[in-house]
Amino acid sequence: MINEQDKQALKGSLANYLQAIAEKGKGGKYNCPICGSGTGKHHTSAFSIAPDGQSWKCFSCNHGGDVFELAALVNKLDPKGDFNKVANIVADAVGYNLQDAPTDAQKCTATATKPIPVMNSVAAYPAKIQNTPQGKSESDTQNKVDFSQLVKEAAGNVSQTDYFINRGLSAATIEKHKLGYITPELAKKYGLQANSVLIPYSTGKEGEYNYYITRSTEGKEYRKPKTEVAGAEPLYNLPALYEPTDAPLFVTEGQIDALSIMEYEHADAVAVGGVGINKLLQAIEGIEGFQRPLIIATDADERGKETCRKLLHELKGRAIKVAAYKHPDGLKDINDELNADRNALERNIYSHILQLNKNTLPTCYKMQEFLRRIKEGMNAKTYSTGLKALDKALNGGLREGLYCIGAMSGFGKTTLVLQIADTIAAAGNDVLYISLEMSADELTAKSISRRTYQQCLANAASHENILAVARTTLDVLRCDIATQAQTKTFTEAATAYTEHEAKFLYIVEGMQGVNAAKVRQLVKQHQQRHGRPPVVFIDYMQLLTIADTTQNTDKQKMDAAIKALKDISRDFKIPVVAISSMNRASYNDSLNMASFKESGNIEYTADVLLALEAAIPNECKGDAKTAKGKRLEFFKKNSARQRHGEPVKVDIKILKCRTAAPFTTATVDSCNMFNCFMDCRDEVQQVPKLKL
Repeated sequence: MINEQDKQALKGSLANYLQAIAEKGKGGKYNCPICGSGTGKHHTSAFSIAPDGQSWKCFSCNHGGDVFELAALVNKLDPKGDFNKVANIVADAVGYNLQDAPTDAQKCTATATKPIPVMNSVAAYPAKIQNTPQGKSESDTQNKVDFSQLVKEAAGNVSQTDYFINRGLSAATIEKHKLGYITPELAKKYGLQANSVLIPYSTGKEGEYNYYITRSTEGKEYRKPKTEVAGAEPLYNLPALYEPTDAPLFVTEGQIDALSIMEYEHADAVAVGGVGINKLLQAIEGIEGFQRPLIIATDADERGKETCRKLLHELKGRAIKVAAYKHPDGLKDINDELNADRNALERNIYSHILQLNKNTLPTCYKMQEFLRRIKEGMNAKTYSTGLKALDKALNGGLREGLYCIGAMSGFGKTTLVLQIADTIAAAGNDVLYISLEMSADELTAKSISRRTYQQCLANAASHENILAVARTTLDVLRCDIATQAQTKTFTEAATAYTEHEAKFLYIVEGMQGVNAAKVRQLVKQHQQRHGRPPVVFIDYMQLLTIADTTQNTDKQKMDAAIKALKDISRDFKIPVVAISSMNRASYNDSLNMASFKESGNIEYTADVLLALEAAIPNECKGDAKTAKGKRLEFFKKNSARQRHGEPVKVDIKILKCRTAAPFTTATVDSCNMFNCFMDCRDEVQQVPKLKL
C-alpha cells in the first residue's frame, strides 16, 4: 500500500512524469498524451499545467486532474480502484523509490518526504475541480468520446433541412464546419432527437469531434451529450483560442452567431454557449502568455450587455486587449445582422478588427476607413511654419508625423522651433511646447524679443534704430526698457503676443523624469480637457531619454524615444517636432543623417529630418587650401555680423521627407540677436545628394 508521504511526493512530480511520456509541441507546451492535442496540422496544444505544478487540464478532450489521474487515463486504469498500480507507474517513470508502509510509530515521527525535482510549470489552468450533478469530479466522469462518425453521418443529411440556409449561413460555411441534420433513422441509431440540427465541436485535429449540440428545427430546444459521457461543454471553436496570432477574435454567446462571423474570410470567433464568463476566463488562464485581442460580441439585450461589461472588466484586469462590439440599432445579435444586411455586417466586423489591430487585414478592407479620413480632412491638415521657403520645401508645411531638427550649438535650433510653434499657435492651433532645458520665462522673452524686431522691420526702421529700439532676450528678462520708443515697442509686442500666440501655447518647463510615456500622457490629458490634441514640440530629445530606465545604452534609449514619439504622432494624428543635438564628429563637416547624436534608427523612423547650417558660398566649399581660407574668412564675417545684430543666411537642409522631395534646401535669414528667422527668397534650391 502507498503511504501518505510517497503519495504527496509523487503528487508534485507531474512535470517529470510528462517529460517521461509526452513530447512538447509548438510554444513549448506538451502534446496531450490522451487525445493527441498539439499533433494536428496547426500544432497548437490545448494541454496545460497549473502554476503549482500539481494539476493539469486539456481543453481539447476536457480531461483534467493530478498526476495519478493522468497516469490512470494513459494506462486505462481506475485512478481509485487501481491506485497502487497507478502510483507504481508514476514512480517508475520519474525514478522515485517507494517506501514500505510505515508503522504507527513511523507515522508519528516522520517529518519529511523524499524530494522530487519539479520542472518549471507551463501554461496555467486553475487547479480547481468542478463537481458534476453526481458529486464526482470531472476527471472521474469524463470519458474520451469521439463523435466523428455521428458528425459524418449527420453532415451527410444536411441537405434534408433548410434550417442553416434560413439562418443566413452559406453552403461553404455549412460544409467547412460539418453542420448536420438528425433524421429519424439517425436519431434512432444514436438515441437523439429527430428532426434536429447538429453543430459539432472540433478538437482542432482534422475530422475529430469531441462534443456537439443539437437544436430542434421545430422550436428552440437545445440538447447536449450527458456530462458523464462527454464531460462539461467546452467553448465552441475552442482551438481558435490557441492560434498563435494577434488577429482579433470575436466572442459570442451562441454558436450560430460565431458561425455568422466566420462567414467572412478574415474573421474568427468562439462561442461561450450562454451568458456565463467563467468558461472563457478559465480557458484563457490555461494558455501561457495569452495576448490575442478579443472583441466581445454578446447579444444586445440586458443579459448580453451585462456579460459584456463583466468580461471587459475581467479581461482588462488581465492586461488583455479587448473591445466591445457595437450592434446596429434594432438588431439583437450577430445572426440578426447577417440576415438584415450581409454587407453591413462585413463592414462592421472588419471595422472592429481594424480598431484593435490594423495589420491583420488586407489593404482592401482598410480603404473605406481611408476614404472616410480623407473626406473628413484628417489627412489634409497642414500647419504653416511661417517661412515661405521652408513651407515650399516641406510641400506646404508640417503634417502628421515625426520631425527631427538638428544643428550645431549656436545655430538657433530652439529659436527656429519656438518661432514655428508661435506661428502655429497664432493661427489658432493648440501647441504643447515641452522644454527640458529653458524656462518658460526665457522662451516667452525670446518670443517677445522677436516681435519687437519684427515690428521695427515692419516700420522700415534703419539698422541703427533697430539696435536702439528692438529688445534682446536678456533685455526683456531684465526689463531693460528705458526710452519711450523702447517702451512703446515692447508694450505692443507683449500685447500682441498675449492676444495671439499665448492664447494657444502651452509651455511645460523643467519637468524631472520626463520620458516619452509622460509626453503621451500630457497629450492625452490635453485632448481630454480641450477636445483636440496639440501640436507637440520637444526641446530637446537627448534630455528626454535620460529618464528612460528600461534601456541600457544611449543608442537604445534614443531608438526607444524616437519610436515612442512616432507612435504619438500616428495615434493622435499630429506633428511632433523634436530638437536633436549633433555629434562632435560633424562640427567641421557638412551635416548629414549620421550627424544626429546617437541617431540610432532616426533615419528610418523619423518622417522628416532637418539640419541647420551656415549658407556657405560656392567659392568657400571644398578641401582646397584656397577654399578653406575663404571659408574661415566667411565665418569670421558672419560672426561679426551676428554680434552687430545683422541677419546672416542659414540653410535648412531637408535630409529626409516622406511627403516632399528630399535633399532640398530652404535658405533663410537668421538674426540671432533678436531671435528671428525670415524669408530671404521664395525659391528652393536643389542641391547635390548628400553623403550619408
